[in-house]
Amino acid sequence: NALELLYNLNEELGKFYRYESGTSMSTPVISGMLALMQEFFEKFQNRPNVSAALMKALLINGAHSVNSIYNLCPTNSINYQGWGLVNLTNSLPMALTNQDETAWPMRFFDQSPTNALATGQSFNQSVTVSTNAQEYPLRVTLVWTDPPGNPVAAIKLVNDLDLVVSNTVTHEVYYGNNIPADNDFNSANATNMPAVFDAINNVENVFIPAPVGSNYVVTVFGRRVNVNAVTAHTNNVVQDYALV
Repeated sequence: NALELLYNLNEELGKFYRYESGTSMSTPVISGMLALMQEFFEKFQNRPNVSAALMKALLINGAHSVNSIYNLCPTNSINYQGWGLVNLTNSLPMALTNQDETAWPMRFFDQSPTNALATGQSFNQSVTVSTNAQEYPLRVTLVWTDPPGNPVAAIKLVNDLDLVVSNTVTHEVYYGNNIPADNDFNSANATNMPAVFDAINNVENVFIPAPVGSNYVVTVFGRRVNVNAVTAHTNNVVQDYALV
């Protein structure tokens, strides 16, 4: 049973990864986790073609900081932990086996020709947080498969998407990867403050600490789409993405 195997192995795999992090052993452990995740989607959600971008987004969204001495600031000169220690029960909660998606503790959107963005286009998703859920952090992860960059270019990113999460009650704004040094959560910006966008990475996260607000809007914005990444769009220059 893939689901039983997934959850039984999670604790041991997590320990194994923790001890072996930074060595070649972390690669087969993550590969094994991804194989179990793929089997989960095939058997329990009838999704045989889940994209690599969504799998990556789910792993990152469910990870947590390895140790309190580390942090998730993406601009550190030395990166000790990447986006943290993966945890399958966070990335694939048991509730995802429920056919009623409104009962899920997470929502996700896989990359698709229907959600592809051209330069200047955006996608908005409203998020209502229940009273009980407000006691926990809110995590939003955006990942896209970027076309190959020029090897000699200083910045390899070809298509630049931006993740923005807005609190519709307090009007605080959170920008993807705007995580200050020595912190695991994004900074909250007022609407009149300058925007802080990431123009380097094809992974963007917004992590909001508890207690969180009741209503948010998650926006994916096509900041700069230079090369068509969606073969189904033969006459457009667009980029698709996965959002968790």
